[in-house]
Amino acid sequence: MTSENDRKSKVVIVKSSDVSEAVENALRLVGGFEKVVSEASSILLKPNFCGGVPGERGSHTSIAVLKSLLELLSPFKKKVFIGEADGSFNWADQVFSSLNVHETAKRYGAKVVNLSKGPYQELTVPQPLSLKTVRVSRLLMECTVISVAALKTHPWVGVTFSMKNMYGAVYQQEKAMLHAGLDKNIVDITKVIPPRLCLVDGIYAVRQGGFKYGVWVGYPPDKMDLMVAGYDPVATDFVCTKLLGRNPDQIDYIKLAAAQNLGVNNPNQIEVLTENYEYTNL
Repeated sequence: MTSENDRKSKVVIVKSSDVSEAVENALRLVGGFEKVVSEASSILLKPNFCGGVPGERGSHTSIAVLKSLLELLSPFKKKVFIGEADGSFNWADQVFSSLNVHETAKRYGAKVVNLSKGPYQELTVPQPLSLKTVRVSRLLMECTVISVAALKTHPWVGVTFSMKNMYGAVYQQEKAMLHAGLDKNIVDITKVIPPRLCLVDGIYAVRQGGFKYGVWVGYPPDKMDLMVAGYDPVATDFVCTKLLGRNPDQIDYIKLAAAQNLGVNNPNQIEVLTENYEYTNL
């Protein structure tokens, strides 16, 4: 018989000044890589790189977190990709170069891919809120996708974590065109390219943000030393919203995603496990 607790979406919060420890312990508490990686032929790590300014802490996924993940993935002997698509204000290849992503990937036998190049696939969105089709790299259909987002506020939709990170994976570089009806577009995109596992890098976070070169960065960035993990992108983003002191009930795309059965946003249906951190459902 399944208990109410068994049906809850699990979200993990780990606090540690050691990045590798934070990543490893978050994955351990959420249930490990095994159930995500064991049956996968290939893995795609989708960081939030083009949503930030290289070198501005908290504005993008940190290379330290990426290195920790690649280290933990090494024993599985899987083909691993690090993928990001061009953004409205950043070109993925330029960001890869600025952050030395190719050198990091080579060290662990991974491959870096620009998700705005190469073969693509036009996906039909089921029961669309706004977008009838979404164009994505074919690689996203061939790999198990792990979202490695940043813990950030956002100037237009309030916050940006796991689901907004998948919005950044669409093929088109002109993503600013999709900012009309952005909340609905985030949900439609998550429907067709849902992450299998969500990690949110809160080592540095953007709570009070501002624009630099047209991109949202921290003024200043907040060193929170947090790592969040979950399999449910809605529940994960719900918890992350609270970590930044925002009200999830006021984030439209979280409410819309829950209504579309992409996950849960009811705190009574979310089990939060913590390590060295005190979390409240209030």
